[in-house]
Amino acid sequence: MAPLQRRPMQHIDRRDLYTNLETRIQYLHSFLDFSSRDIEALITGAKYIKALIPAIVNIVYKKLLQYDITARAFETRSTSYEGPVDANLNEYSPQILHRKMFLRGYLNKLCSDPSRMEFWEYLDKVGMMHVGQGRVHPLHVEYVHIGVTLSFIQDVLTEAILSHPRLKMDRKIALVKALGKVIWIQNDLFAKWYVRDGDEFAEEQLVPEVEPEGYLHGKRVLGEGSESESEIEDAASTAGSCPFKGLTMKVSMRPQTGSRSSNEEDAGPRAEAKAADSQAEAARADSASPTNEVSSSEALPSTPKTCPFASSGIPRPAGHPSTPA
Repeated sequence: MAPLQRRPMQHIDRRDLYTNLETRIQYLHSFLDFSSRDIEALITGAKYIKALIPAIVNIVYKKLLQYDITARAFETRSTSYEGPVDANLNEYSPQILHRKMFLRGYLNKLCSDPSRMEFWEYLDKVGMMHVGQGRVHPLHVEYVHIGVTLSFIQDVLTEAILSHPRLKMDRKIALVKALGKVIWIQNDLFAKWYVRDGDEFAEEQLVPEVEPEGYLHGKRVLGEGSESESEIEDAASTAGSCPFKGLTMKVSMRPQTGSRSSNEEDAGPRAEAKAADSQAEAARADSASPTNEVSSSEALPSTPKTCPFASSGIPRPAGHPSTPA
């Protein structure tokens, strides 16, 4: 009886895994079978994910504020600080509203095009920024909190997708699988900045570039129309006041007909955030309406899985403009 045929073993250069981000991404894609099918699922499912983002952001920050060790990061910029935490810190505190803005931008970024290397470079930069590098104002969040938060986000997304009344089961499965792969690649791109593996190649690794949050290689990659964290904090430091004061004023700004009490001023960001919550719930209800059918043009492709690294090393969705002919 002839021996069973076996796939040839691929060679992975260990040095490149720690010194070349594209090589690392290609390896992760290959190991996880992240292919054009996953990219297609993410692109066609993006509108459903975006409708959930406001609610997901609120759920995540409610969870983070349940524990003093994670809440500390919003006051001290470090989870290793063991001092007391402001008991008045809540979902509508200026610094929490500020962080919610960036989590919304990050989740929207996950709904962009994963066939571009810039997508994965930004995910790598997110990992770097949580270990005190690449920022004017360093942030230190220990890995245990990063890992459990990613798992929590994945859990919330999975439940929302699987309970969606408009999506067929095959599309739900495809979207859950694709998101799971992206989140676990993000987890690796966090871990690479925390673990000591590959330290012998440290001299060959690129020196992190200090940029405002939401920027990559000098270009804004998160949503337009919001000040960067550095701009807000730098302006506040110059004025010698709370680094989030500008955000509070911005959220609560409205025409004034007379003097306002301090309670009325404090209510500004709270009312704005609550209005956003209402809009999020309305969006979720609208997207969940069983009267709207998914069109056949949105169905996932039935073509067989192809090699994800045929040309540039980053898989392309079927029919994507950058797919080689």
